[in-house]
Amino acid sequence: MDLILDEILKTLPLENQEKIKKMTVDEFCFSEHFKLGTTIKDKYFYKNKAREQLVNSLGNKKEYIFLDGDVFSQIILEKLYERITSTKK
Repeated sequence: MDLILDEILKTLPLENQEKIKKMTVDEFCFSEHFKLGTTIKDKYFYKNKAREQLVNSLGNKKEYIFLDGDVFSQIILEKLYERITSTKK
């Protein structure tokens, strides 16, 4: 998952990251669901040959039992938000 986050952060302009820091996690996930969320779902979930390994790396948490592309993109968006907001403002 860290590789995915690193790759996304390399392409996400600093200006956008600063805007994200002013949002709540819910605002960010809602605003990006059909934009960045769709890219995450397509590129890193559906087209990922190592999808099973990726799913296993998330662990057996109850909320991941029925993992699909939307749930996966939500998880990544939340982790991305954490990563962005944990850096210096």
